[in-house]
Amino acid sequence: MNNNVNGYPSNGANDPRIPSYPTPPNTQGGQPPVYTQQQPVYQQPPVYQPPNYYTQYAPVGQQGVSGGGYVMQKPDYAVAAENTLGSMNIGLLTVFSILFGWFCARSIWIQHTGVGMTVMGAAFYLIYLPFIMFRQKKKVSLGAALLFLPQIALLGSFAVWSNPFPKAIGLLLSLAIAMVQTTLIAGCTAGKPFSYELLADACSTFIAYPFMNLVTTFKTVLGLNKDKSAKKGGTGSKIGLGLVLSIPVVLILIILFANADSMFAMWIDMIVKALNINLGRVLLDVILIMITMLYVMPLVVTLRSGYHKEYEHKDYNRPIDAVIITTVLFAASVVYLVFVAVQFRYLFIGVPKELTYAEYCRRGFGELVFVIVLTTAVIITVCLLTKQNESGRLPAYTKAALLLISACDCVMIVSAARRVVIYVDGYGMTVARFNAAVLILLMAACVVITALKILFEKLKVSAMAGAVLIVVLTGYACFNMDGFIAQYNVNRYLNHPTEKKIDMHYLTYDLSTGAIPALEQLMEEAPDSKVRLHAKYAIAMIADDNDLFVGDEYHIGRWSWDRQRAVDILEARNITEKTVDEYYRSDRYYYDYDDEDDYEEEDTVSQL
Repeated sequence: MNNNVNGYPSNGANDPRIPSYPTPPNTQGGQPPVYTQQQPVYQQPPVYQPPNYYTQYAPVGQQGVSGGGYVMQKPDYAVAAENTLGSMNIGLLTVFSILFGWFCARSIWIQHTGVGMTVMGAAFYLIYLPFIMFRQKKKVSLGAALLFLPQIALLGSFAVWSNPFPKAIGLLLSLAIAMVQTTLIAGCTAGKPFSYELLADACSTFIAYPFMNLVTTFKTVLGLNKDKSAKKGGTGSKIGLGLVLSIPVVLILIILFANADSMFAMWIDMIVKALNINLGRVLLDVILIMITMLYVMPLVVTLRSGYHKEYEHKDYNRPIDAVIITTVLFAASVVYLVFVAVQFRYLFIGVPKELTYAEYCRRGFGELVFVIVLTTAVIITVCLLTKQNESGRLPAYTKAALLLISACDCVMIVSAARRVVIYVDGYGMTVARFNAAVLILLMAACVVITALKILFEKLKVSAMAGAVLIVVLTGYACFNMDGFIAQYNVNRYLNHPTEKKIDMHYLTYDLSTGAIPALEQLMEEAPDSKVRLHAKYAIAMIADDNDLFVGDEYHIGRWSWDRQRAVDILEARNITEKTVDEYYRSDRYYYDYDDEDDYEEEDTVSQL
């Protein structure tokens, strides 16, 4: 019979807890047996090795490794990068990266970005997509292919318009689209478009892994990688990289020797003037090229490896009780309904006499935006975290409360839009008011999407919200905002010269080259000679602020169609730098023609 005690079988000598004794001697011959006690022998359990949560280890002796102890295994992303380096033409990648770094130095790092950004974006796709897709057997997904449409529009807009703020939004949006699109194309994610997993993988691929693979990549470029499977950099890539690294050394030596000997400095000055070289610009280009290479080359290695982290998907708990949250929502909806009733009065009856339209439109717009954004976030949170009924849906009373608040949000959006329309009609269009209109459009889209989520809980609204965001922001970045603002204000004044006023100070100092055609029209058609003269000065000031008198021959990367059109207007109207000097010497410099602040507090009901 075997008795198990604490998992050990009780079978005599095989039990490690029972001490071992010698076999009793033969008792024949009348001699008593003599027993010698020995030390008990216990089986020692294996030594516990605590797990390491930051580095992967494997016991030595596995996979053909002999000896004792543990050896460090390389992380998965490093193994994927090394395998990728073994199949890449490092020399060609190095040469292309130097070329791409020069594009970056001549486009994104200059003051007025134009067609250079278009060329740089096209170069990124044309140069690096073949490297990324070389060994990819799967086809490009539909989501990644559709992202080419806004990307082409964004990159093309840099060669057409030069509006500063939309251009900044377009640059950020283009970078975000490139991150998501190349992550999908390279297979560095298993997530669907606009999912949290895709966004996390895109950030890891473009922010974390390139720096982790930096040393391994450049060890291979310089031929220092001990891994025999990795393809070393060729002689051509080493020579090219050496030439790039030697340029700052040569420039520093030239500067030192020129300061040490005047004759040497004279010869260097003659050579520089003959070749039309800017040594400072060359040194800056080399620094920017090196910075670009340090990031882009390991990024391409990461994308080509197709590595992505596996996520463990878990079902989350819904902690919010439906009855409690519905009670809170109905209580809040009472305040919403009172506010909406007041809004209806102002929208359809009119503004009370104690308030001007300026006061009514200015006050509360920011608070309205904040309430709508907060309400949208609350609705999404309730939909995701509220406990469902037996059928796996939100209770009907919770949906009713959410829909009531969404309807109130719609009224607030109409109220905010009405305020902007009244303000623009009374005082003209500005960048801030145009941006407010775009913001209202985005908020309206958010309210519609959340309402659809309430009605159809299974609907995946992330893709819908992402698509709307991309469409609106792409249209905003590709739109000639400064030209539209200037044209609106000029037409508003020319159509009602005795009733409407025009803020020439704003048109002069707050808009870019896109406003020059509208100012040319004002210069020709304005009934007031003062306005015509100030329109000429406004064109000169805008041209001076945007370096149109200098020209773009030394910075071809900042050329754009609207800048060229503005230059043609300057030549046709004989507006030069002397016009700017004339403006500063005249009393126009101190004369603010109908600035908005001069009449904004007046009652403008008759003008509306």
